[in-house]
Amino acid sequence: MRRITRISAISAAVIMAAAGVSATTASAAPQAQWTVTNPAANDAFGATNVPGVTAVLTNVTTGATITCSVYGANGTAVDGVYASGTGLATISSATFGTAASKCNGPLGSKWVSSSVQPMKLNGVSYSGGVTKGTLTGVKVNLTGTSLLGTCNATIEGSANTGTYTNASGVLEIVPDTTPALTVTSASGSCAGLINTGNKAKFGAKYKVSPVITVTSP
Repeated sequence: MRRITRISAISAAVIMAAAGVSATTASAAPQAQWTVTNPAANDAFGATNVPGVTAVLTNVTTGATITCSVYGANGTAVDGVYASGTGLATISSATFGTAASKCNGPLGSKWVSSSVQPMKLNGVSYSGGVTKGTLTGVKVNLTGTSLLGTCNATIEGSANTGTYTNASGVLEIVPDTTPALTVTSASGSCAGLINTGNKAKFGAKYKVSPVITVTSP
């Protein structure tokens, strides 16, 4: 009986020690974290087009493109440590063209666009000062004018291929291989260039000010 009791005690000690090691190992495992540093006291930022870089909105379904040399955005990136890369920054408003400098489309059409709701910038991976990420919650209204009249359209979805570089403060949206933007409404004199249900992709390059730093272990 004493031998059985002694063996049981040893077994229990081994099991408890193993459990302790497992718990310690699990708690010591690094957690995925993201750190955002914004020098602005109010955590705000602005973004303007990189000089010489044209933004391009492409209707993949019809092949129509709209190009713009003036575009920008404003938003917030709050200082802090984040458990995930979701919502590292918020774009509160974005414009594509202005009344004084409209974008160019097919058939001599002129276009302007503005965002309808806040959009989220999300981190997916980080390496060497460069964050790869996505832009979600996109919803913008487009208005185009031509000899045929006025075309109004709404585009919604996401841009799933983007990078932000700490050293330069440049945010680049790369046109997705698989378009994730959809024309959810189109009305007026659109001449078949933009139709409800069409798929679209977007590419642009923004200079962010002040320069925000994003890191992740």
